[in-house]
Amino acid sequence: MIERREFGKTLVGGIGLRTLLLLVFVASAHPQASQPNAASDLGGTSWQLVKFQGGDGATLTPDDKSKYTIAFASDGRVNVRIDCNRGRGTWKSAGLGQLQFGGLALTRAFCAPAPLNDRIPRDWQYVRSYTLRDGHLFLSLMADAGIYELEPIDQKDASKAPTISGLPATFVATWPCADCPGILYQVNLFPDHTFVSRMTYQERATRSNDQGRWDLASDGKTLALHGRREAPLKFVLHDADTLRKLDANGNEIQHKLNLNYDLKRAPKFMPIESSGKEIATASLENTYWKLTGLGDVPFAAANQQREPHFVLNSETHRVSGFGGCNRLTGSYTLNGDHLTFSQVAGTMMACMEGMQTEKTFLQVFSQVNSWKISGQRLELYDAGGKRVASFEARYMK
Repeated sequence: MIERREFGKTLVGGIGLRTLLLLVFVASAHPQASQPNAASDLGGTSWQLVKFQGGDGATLTPDDKSKYTIAFASDGRVNVRIDCNRGRGTWKSAGLGQLQFGGLALTRAFCAPAPLNDRIPRDWQYVRSYTLRDGHLFLSLMADAGIYELEPIDQKDASKAPTISGLPATFVATWPCADCPGILYQVNLFPDHTFVSRMTYQERATRSNDQGRWDLASDGKTLALHGRREAPLKFVLHDADTLRKLDANGNEIQHKLNLNYDLKRAPKFMPIESSGKEIATASLENTYWKLTGLGDVPFAAANQQREPHFVLNSETHRVSGFGGCNRLTGSYTLNGDHLTFSQVAGTMMACMEGMQTEKTFLQVFSQVNSWKISGQRLELYDAGGKRVASFEARYMK
């Protein structure tokens, strides 16, 4: 599942909550910026990062410049890419050479660690001016804290790069199987760079589901699915409707029988449902847990209302999710069947619905002491053994 985070104000409740959120709002001194000044010459331009030069002399250089981009729209909106995450926000210029950014909504896929991934969102609100020199764009931070150097993106080349359009979309195939008639494979790609897949072995009644994030390499052709496997599954974007499976080294699979490893786009999107019969007991960590009950009271999200949920990341020991109105995040400690949460926090949005549910849901995290999973059902208990919440494992659709 994909997270977003919020920089700026956070609401820290009685349970001491802090944030690593699915939706991030990077607060600046002027969060309502919408229209750039006519004096600015940034509107309609796109750039990729060359390097960051800190005020202390330290230099950060991206391993792939195309993973760090920014595009200024003439209407005051801005689109960014920070490694495997995408974001959008606002910008304004009070005069030539002046620049400030407003709120930035950024996805929170788990990218490989890189200093720039944390640095850029942190610096976002402190950009105060820009300079165009020798065809490059220089963004300066306040108090001489550093300068970002960017180069223009060749729009002609960029327009030729293959893209995956029409998302969400389903791609399907029947792969060869050594000891069964075939392996039915389906993957659903979503526009927020998440995916859900299912592998079914014919005549075995055996199914295996996976979920995670997907990304395209800088060449715009190689698609990688980062799920629960040790190594990502890789495909080449053969055309807009065909994904061709690659081997572990990223090469097309060569076979003397010319076996077909192509996935074809289905005529319509086909959701992947999950059930206890199809999937063995769910894992506590790295699973999307949908709220189904608070205490002994069943819970179901209202029609068109987003469901409260959480995900535990086994690598970072962070919890993230949604409370009913706001994104939430925090940390957790797991030792056998003992589970505790700390520093869980939510954003400060006010909603017409879901606020009371969210308040109760957030209180759960301060009460949890142990857990139990039965099939696809998770129950959380307090120190006295009383059930405080129940959840169901599900795959996003």
